[in-house]
Amino acid sequence: MKDNVKNLVFVIRTTPFNTVALSEAFRMAVGITVYDNKISILLIDDGVWNAMKLSSHFIGRPDVYESLELFSACGVGIYADETSLRDREISGHENHIKKISRVEAFKLISGSDFIMSFK
Repeated sequence: MKDNVKNLVFVIRTTPFNTVALSEAFRMAVGITVYDNKISILLIDDGVWNAMKLSSHFIGRPDVYESLELFSACGVGIYADETSLRDREISGHENHIKKISRVEAFKLISGSDFIMSFK
């Protein structure tokens, strides 16, 4: 099975408000971990708002932040685009999310075998 390992990137471009995109991306990513694939989640554009700890019950969304620890244990990388964070004046983010440059974000995407974009 190791010869068939694929790089999969889930790109999140939407805020956590009025959508379940992040929770759906997380659900799909967890399901795919059973196949020994390399999985990454990239928060970019308005998707970087998902890097902040929010009171999900106030916005009527599932609490997905407990999934971050699970992702670390499963080897799933979660990345936030530094330019998007700066443009939105977001300085703090969850510890399990790695801040990367726009160039690194494009390399992550271009080096993948499969891209699933959530907008």
